[in-house]
Amino acid sequence: MMKKILVISAWSLCAIAIVFLTGFAVNRHNDRTASGLEITINPIGGHQFLPEENVKTMLIRNGFNLDHQAISSVDIPKIEQLVLAQTEVEGCEACITVEGKVYLKILQRRPIARITNVIGESYYMDDKGKLMPWSAQYTAPVILVNGDFVDTYEGMKNRDFSAVSPDSASKSNTKLDDIWQIVKAIDADSFLRVQMVQLYLSPDNGFELIPRVGDHKIIFGDVGNIDGKFRKLNIFYMYGLNKTGRWSEYSAIDLRYKNQIVCTKKPITNGI
Repeated sequence: MMKKILVISAWSLCAIAIVFLTGFAVNRHNDRTASGLEITINPIGGHQFLPEENVKTMLIRNGFNLDHQAISSVDIPKIEQLVLAQTEVEGCEACITVEGKVYLKILQRRPIARITNVIGESYYMDDKGKLMPWSAQYTAPVILVNGDFVDTYEGMKNRDFSAVSPDSASKSNTKLDDIWQIVKAIDADSFLRVQMVQLYLSPDNGFELIPRVGDHKIIFGDVGNIDGKFRKLNIFYMYGLNKTGRWSEYSAIDLRYKNQIVCTKKPITNGI
């Protein structure tokens, strides 16, 4: 019986010691001064849309001098909140390392289209169907969208375009719903994502696409049957133009007609 009491007492003393030492270590850690800031930002296609210096400057402006600040006063949830408020950021995780550094892991939003409306205002649309403001510091290498529409960033910045179904997009009051349906289909196709450099909204023919390779325009029309139109275009590129090798022979490729592609050849110039 006495042996059992001694064993229990020993374990109790060990537990008390662990709690004491843990509390002592935590207090000692909190009394230390932060030893700097380390930031990891995911690249987008090899590019960094959000510069690290912007994050550091933003934190300093909000009272976080992480080279000379006591660890106990570093508000990690507040830092995450400030970083997440940046328009380029999709996600953020923050912690304090055992060395006393504040570590930030930042997930950037990925723009898939640069949009310029009829009044010349530019902004981005990301891969989640949200708008992003234009950045003078970095131009994302994405498809340019312009033409006959007036939708502004301020008027549409809170809209979730991914929530709009393809069937209802054409009945919407905004052309950005239609634009989202087309650019997300382009982004999902590795060939189209590289080949298409511009999407233009024409007052006459609806949407038109300008490819990177080939001196022609692609008449897309409205947002009806998007997948079918791009499927026809891919087949035409693969089995038509690639076999003839004459990418500059056509001035227009029209995808608006069911089960067919109508191509317009350039006029013969007799070698002139």
